[in-house]
Amino acid sequence: MQALRQRGLGVAALGYDSGELLKEFATRRKISYPLLSDPDSAVIRRFGLLNPDYPEGDLAHGVPYPGTFITDAVGVIRSKFFERAYPERRTAASVLVLAGTAGESPTTEIRTDHFVLRTSASNRTAAPGNRVTLVFDLEMGDRKHAYAPGVSGYRALAVRLDPPPLVKAVHDTVYPEARPYRFEPLQETVPVFEGRFRLLKDVTLADRKEFVELLRSPEPTLSIAGQLDYQVCSDTVCYPPASLPVSFTFAIRPPDLERSPEALRHK
Repeated sequence: MQALRQRGLGVAALGYDSGELLKEFATRRKISYPLLSDPDSAVIRRFGLLNPDYPEGDLAHGVPYPGTFITDAVGVIRSKFFERAYPERRTAASVLVLAGTAGESPTTEIRTDHFVLRTSASNRTAAPGNRVTLVFDLEMGDRKHAYAPGVSGYRALAVRLDPPPLVKAVHDTVYPEARPYRFEPLQETVPVFEGRFRLLKDVTLADRKEFVELLRSPEPTLSIAGQLDYQVCSDTVCYPPASLPVSFTFAIRPPDLERSPEALRHK
């Protein structure tokens, strides 16, 4: 909440449960932001978010797709993050990282002859179904560049992960905008990255049923390993393609399965 407020953002959550149930839940979980009740799913329908996987008569009929809207001060939606599967949620820390903030996890720094790589993650701790963001901050050496996707004849900068079975999905890498670099001796123009820039890579963890065995551990953790592939050139020298090993570790917290009193539950 503090990090969100520092960016001028407030928070409210909307669901199809009754006001009484939301009040009990907020009190029990010490939630300090507003929980808005939409028991007939009227607002959910107006936003086009009603999940059709739960037809009338189903206990979950009326639930929306899980997600987040970010609006400006006059209510215009500036960005949105949604998942199709109900157990999957992008974390608030991931949303903040996509907006340019630092991640919650400690930063690991790797220095090469051509650039500095600093890796981190949006979250120190994650839960089953969370969508979290891996961060790669690069600082290229003076007059050095790395090649961007789409280049021909050079190794483009790429993140390759070797995810464990408890990672459900590895999403596409998000790159900054590349700039065209003209190399006159070869009469070629290629897309490159220079200076300081950031790559982002989302991963979605498996659902809670897959984590049952791991969560029996006293301090469960999940590690994700991979590598950063690259090729660096200067104005005069092209260095061989290379790779750097990378890894990320998350403390895993169990899902909150405590239910509200039966009298308050959705009928």
